[in-house]
Amino acid sequence: MPNKSTFPTTGSFSGPPRVLALNLAVFTAVQGGLTLAVKRYRGVDDIQTNMIGMFGAGAALSLTTNLAGNQPAAPGQVKPSTPLGYLTDAIRTGTLFAALNGAFMKIGQKFSGKDSSQDVYYYHTICMLTTLGLEKYESNFRKGMLMDDCLTLLSDSALREVRIPPGPRLKILNYVAASKATSPFEASQHNSLEVNDVRHA
Repeated sequence: MPNKSTFPTTGSFSGPPRVLALNLAVFTAVQGGLTLAVKRYRGVDDIQTNMIGMFGAGAALSLTTNLAGNQPAAPGQVKPSTPLGYLTDAIRTGTLFAALNGAFMKIGQKFSGKDSSQDVYYYHTICMLTTLGLEKYESNFRKGMLMDDCLTLLSDSALREVRIPPGPRLKILNYVAASKATSPFEASQHNSLEVNDVRHA
């Protein structure tokens, strides 16, 4: 049938390219922006943070579809036509997206054995290991609970305790020593000592 549309006629991620592009852009922008904002506010990138971002994305997608799109309602549903209906549908859609996202992340954590909420305590540690090409020793740091606040206290014996080989130990200790030497706090302390030495000379 030549006059039949080649695009699906229902759903937020359906329709002509222009409508589909708008929905995808709104969904992606709100999800990414809201997740980042909540992550900065809470200081944790966990399931709750991602669920909040996904709730906002789902709600925004619902509003965009209902207000800006001309798509008919999905089979078995009635397209809202009042402000209260728009709000109800946005909350329902956002809740559905958040619940699905949370469930998938829970399943992912169960199989990977990782808790993303802990990453905030190992941020600089992971950056250091990545810079040195020693990512495979991240689990050693986690087992020994060598978090970011332990980096400046690292010693050969501490790294030996978590079973890190001699070569990687030397790289890590050299990195920590270099970081200390270039940190503003260490530099100010060093300059203060030099001034005191000059005064007492």
